[in-house]
Amino acid sequence: MKKVILLEDDSLLALVQKKMLTTLGYDVIETSTSGEEGLEKIKALNPDIVVSDQNLIGEMKGLDVVEALRAENNNIPVLILSGDTTYEHLQEASDYANVKPLTKPVKVEDLKNTMLLFEN
Repeated sequence: MKKVILLEDDSLLALVQKKMLTTLGYDVIETSTSGEEGLEKIKALNPDIVVSDQNLIGEMKGLDVVEALRAENNNIPVLILSGDTTYEHLQEASDYANVKPLTKPVKVEDLKNTMLLFEN
């Protein structure tokens, strides 16, 4: 079972997303509401995949976490969730290696298909 760390600042959405990931067969080992805390948990727990909202509590956004990981040569797969569907935002997320954007609201089928991209 793949280990996932979930970064989401909205507690209700975090609960829903965790349930969706669990239903799809992933083990959500930790959650965090801020990018800073999430980054520390990622470094400490070494998950297989990170699922992160773009907008988090604190200074670091989802793509800031990705940038910090890549600066340390950590190429962990990251799924960035966002309600921002502009082309520029989606392109920015796609500019990073091993990062996939997914727009909110998240549908189980879309989440499943995007997570499977990390396993191929």
